[in-house]
Amino acid sequence: MTSVIFPYRQLAIAQLALVLVLLPLIALWPRVGMAVLVLPLPGHSAGAAQWAHRQGSPLIGRGVAAGSMLLIGRRVYTPFSALSAGALVLAAPASLCQSSPTPKN
Repeated sequence: MTSVIFPYRQLAIAQLALVLVLLPLIALWPRVGMAVLVLPLPGHSAGAAQWAHRQGSPLIGRGVAAGSMLLIGRRVYTPFSALSAGALVLAAPASLCQSSPTPKN
């Protein structure tokens, strides 16, 4: 005898998986006027830097990953808009945009 609840359980698991995938993407979606993190893919740091320069956005610093840059987004970017240049574009969390405290002497 088959259970009627089984298909609904699979549907609930699929919906939960979809939410778990979409929440980080929504949180990291680049927005106009906010800091944008440009992450170069392995072996493409020059292409990522050239893409960032072509955007005309002001560079505000380096990211925590090697070769990554922080820019101020002047237009809407999709997270994969720079993929052809070898970079990923993500909204930068505020923790990456704060300067580190200066040591006291």
